[in-house]
Amino acid sequence: MIDDFDDEKASQNSYYAQFPASEYAWLYIVVDIRDMGLAKIGLTTRESPEKRVAQGKTYNPFLSLFTTYELSRCTFDTSKKELCDIESYIHGKSVFGDPVRHLSSSKNSEWFFIEPEEAEHQIDWILAKRGFAVDGKALWSASQKDVKYNSIAVDRMKKIKKIYRPFPDDFYRIAEASRIPFNLYKSYYSYLTDFHQRGADGKIYL
Repeated sequence: MIDDFDDEKASQNSYYAQFPASEYAWLYIVVDIRDMGLAKIGLTTRESPEKRVAQGKTYNPFLSLFTTYELSRCTFDTSKKELCDIESYIHGKSVFGDPVRHLSSSKNSEWFFIEPEEAEHQIDWILAKRGFAVDGKALWSASQKDVKYNSIAVDRMKKIKKIYRPFPDDFYRIAEASRIPFNLYKSYYSYLTDFHQRGADGKIYL
């Protein structure tokens, strides 16, 4: 008989347990609707990523949330220290490529030349590998009983992960009301069209 490791309770990382928890702890992905070959990967301890993105829209009105992870809802508290370590890990991983550099300073930005869905898949794995847990059990699942997507327990991940995929026509009306020329957001519109034509497995987190 094969042991079901998924029945074991998750345990907290003893190193991060010594740091004070953040009331809010978010990891999020933002897209620029003009170019779906770019993704911004950010972390914040503000109340919500929406407020953080709203600040960015003062200099780039084409920003739109793609995915959020509410890490403060995980079983074990998330600290600013752990968020900083995750940020350092992401910015140092070759899987995301080199960060886009600021033109004025040549310093690294939070933007990467990576399709946002690929960034999302990689972040799912990063959180699972680091041992994040929901309802006392790890996001990573070895159990055949769980509904899994890439070995991640979907029902658990859904409690902290939210994806933003408006229907194409709904987004079109918003863009038209804002007088944004269609050619500027054509790639994002095409992505939304493709996404909503997928089967259930392709929209598993919606």
